Amino acid sequence: MKQALSTLVIHDIKNSLALLEADLEQLNHHPNMPEEARKAYQRCSELKGRLVSFLTLYKHEQFGLKPNLAEVDLNEFLQDTLDVSPSASGKHGHEFALEVDESRIRIAPGLKHGGTAQLDEYLTGMAIESALNNAVRYAAGNVRVWFEQDAETVTFFVQDDGPGLHHPSGNAPSTGVGLALCKVVVEAHGGGDVSLSDAQDGGALFRLALQTA
Repeated sequence: MKQALSTLVIHDIKNSLALLEADLEQLNHHPNMPEEARKAYQRCSELKGRLVSFLTLYKHEQFGLKPNLAEVDLNEFLQDTLDVSPSASGKHGHEFALEVDESRIRIAPGLKHGGTAQLDEYLTGMAIESALNNAVRYAAGNVRVWFEQDAETVTFFVQDDGPGLHHPSGNAPSTGVGLALCKVVVEAHGGGDVSLSDAQDGGALFRLALQTA
């Protein structure tokens, strides 16, 4: 009974956060809104995302996750994920760049269905949005996403231009629930891996590889 009550309370909080998020989003469409309103919307969205991640981890621990696989256009999927993410507003307004870096997309030659893959779009989107939220928090003004695909794996990348993981200031990206969620998404897809490291050209680099064959 206690477990059922706790689950009910958490779901009620999640729904309340979703309503608050919607109200704050509408406020952000009004002209001349203060910066504090945009920050409140983004923080509310991140909090709701963390709660949804926690619920997903709980469901996986209690019952396991069965992915709902479907053929996904990878480029469209990334662009749609950016478009609906609260992170798309950026933290520096119009000066902030958050986009699909098509110049880095790599598809192995000869793939019969290159550019598409069998994925659980919802779970994968949650994982990438978590990485986006983290990247935006630490980026100076630029976040790039892209993918690479071979015959067995599709790998998603999120790179920011922030201080990286080992900056002397100690202001490094956190891992926490986000990476735990990504590991669950990897497991649900039958294999792959996830990592967060320093990028060779600066900033932090998130990598999510999912088995697709």
